This record gives sequence, C-alpha cells and structure tokens, in this order.
Amino acid sequence: MRKSLNVLIGMFLFISFDVFAIEVGSIADSRFGDGWTLDGSEMVVTRDKLLATANFGPGGTVPEKINITDISGPIDYTVLSQFDVFFIGYLYDSSPNAFSAQELQAFDIWVNAGGTMIVTCDETAYDAVCQSFGPVPSATNANPPINPAGLGVSHPVFDGPFGVPASLEMSGTKKYFDTTAGFTVLARDQDLNPIVLEDQIGSGRVIAFTDVDIISSDTLSEGTGIANDNDKFLGNLFAYLADNAGETFFINAGLNGNWWYGPGRSGEGVQIEASDGGSGDVTVVATIYSYDNSGEQIFLIAVGTAQGNTVNVDVFITEGAVWGNDFDPADVNESQWGTGTFSFSHCGAMHMSLMPNAAYQIAGYTNLSYDLIRLTNPLAPCPMALPD
Repeated sequence: MRKSLNVLIGMFLFISFDVFAIEVGSIADSRFGDGWTLDGSEMVVTRDKLLATANFGPGGTVPEKINITDISGPIDYTVLSQFDVFFIGYLYDSSPNAFSAQELQAFDIWVNAGGTMIVTCDETAYDAVCQSFGPVPSATNANPPINPAGLGVSHPVFDGPFGVPASLEMSGTKKYFDTTAGFTVLARDQDLNPIVLEDQIGSGRVIAFTDVDIISSDTLSEGTGIANDNDKFLGNLFAYLADNAGETFFINAGLNGNWWYGPGRSGEGVQIEASDGGSGDVTVVATIYSYDNSGEQIFLIAVGTAQGNTVNVDVFITEGAVWGNDFDPADVNESQWGTGTFSFSHCGAMHMSLMPNAAYQIAGYTNLSYDLIRLTNPLAPCPMALPD
C-alpha cells in the first residue's frame, strides 16, 4: 500500500505547480511562427534570463522562480486561470491561426477578473490584443531611446529589484502610441511620444509597449545576467506584475481536492471543499490530517467563509467515539482546537497557517505555517465559474 501511495504521489507531483513559483503563460511559437514570443527564436535570451535562478529563484534577486508554459491550443478563461502573468508578443493578426473573437474576449474577462498581462503592440498588423484593450500604435516611427516619464520615474518597472534603467533601446519596428485609451504613460521617446503604458482594468492589470524588442534578444545583453538597462526593465517588469498577481484570485470549487507540502511532510495534508454557502457566499471546509505528540493520527476540521482568495477558519477536533457497530454519536466530543487561514495565489498554490488556542498549546501543539501544492487535480476547471 505504501509503495502504491508513493507511485500515486509521484504521478501527481509531475503535473502539479511548484511551490514558490511565478506561473507565466505565453503563446507557443508553433501557433504563429513569428519568433517573438517566449519560446521564439528572437527571445531565447529573454527566456534564459527569466528562468535563471540567480534572477528569479531561491537566493536570487526575486526569491520566486519563474515557470513558463507555452500554449499552442485555444485560449479560454480556464487556460488563463492557471497563470500569474500572461505575455503577448509580436503575433501577426492575419495569420491563419490568429486570435478568434472568443479568445480576445477571454483575455478581457480574465483581466477584469484579476489577470495581469504584458502586451506588445509593435504595429497595426500585430496588435489585435492591444487594440482589444484600447491603445493603438502609430503609423510613423518613434525616436528612441525611451525614458521613464511622469509616474513612470518612480514606478516599480523603472525602480525595482533589478535596478534603475535610465533609458531603453528599441530595435526593428519602432512605433509609439497614437491612442492611449486612458492608460497611464510610464515612458516616452525623445519626442515625448508614449511608449510604455499601464492600466488597471477591472480587478486586473495590463502593461503595453510598442516594441517587443525592448525585451528581446536584440536589445538584451548576452547570457543570463542583468547587465544593461533593458535587462533591468525586463526583470522589474515580471517582478512587478507577479507581485501584483493573485491578489484578486477568488476561492472556488475548482480548488477542491487533496493538497500537500511535498515529500518533506509526506503523510500529512489537507482536503479542501469549497461550496455554496448561500447568499452568494463560498463556504470552505478543510480536513487537515496530521499527528499528535504521541504519534497518533488526528483530523482537524476547519470551517470558514471565503473572502476573495483567503478564508479565515475556526478549527475543531473530535474524540470519544469508537469504530464499527459500537459507534455512538453521543460519545463524540467536539472542541475548538484554534483558528487558521488558507490563502490561494492561483489554482495550484495554497498557503496554510494554523494557530492552536491556549488549551491546545498546553497540550503541546504549536503554530504551523507552510505552502502546499495539489496532490490531486479535480476534473472541474479552476476557476470553476466566473466572478460576478
């Protein structure tokens, strides 16, 4: 039985999200074939810098590692919901595989529900996603280099963990925005034309700029290090959007199932159920299986009402009844063990904190807090339903 359980755990670890990871989605180059997406030939250095653990990873400039998933199939809300950040590069609008109206709508719904996007808008033949959010690139060329302007001077993309880029270079197609559609301008060219924009749309966020080459192999330094100003902008950009992602993620029934920390706490875990609590509320019931100080298995039952991506719970423990035909519900003693909090940054990552009350602290229980990942993946999509 133990061997079978280990095999099952290994299978699900293979398909689970990593703990402490920023999940980045991008369109696979096989769909458009233009080369300027995160697995494209023109952005090899970009990907290398994002995946370098010295930049994003334990002990790196940003402690969370980056995972990049290249999506070749259709885009919908369920696909997008697994990501903290989604990137749109230089993608030809007249391609046979161009985005459908339904896909463009999915981007809009996801952002309004809390998604964060980076969208490049090099020219009008490559800007379908950009125009769906409002900004329109110019027909004439910009005048680089690009300098932070206004709120951009102190903005995290220009003053972040990877340093302060004084100016940014462009390459190839060099446009500016003719129409900014209410976005905030973060950077301008030498003629004061807008180049880098940001807007909060609904609960989400979009950063758009008019040259994908600002973060492509054409302007970045060789290797994985952060050496020039464009390198600094790239690192700050992903760090900023990842830091703001997940804040409006909502607890939903697509999270239901078994969760665990990993091999370091094998034999301990949590089963989550999110259900309709009435009046539009989501009730969360969590069963935590662990052990007491004498090595006996215990089950804690946690109950609470979700608030966005977090639920504060009351935690209970039961004892007294016996197995089988002699079970008598009158023998069950239920007492409050303490309190706790569960928070979710996306569909594959949860943080749990448990705090015993004074009586159970005397019994030897201590505070417990760690991150968990999925052990099993439900058939239901996550998020299971769109927010109102």
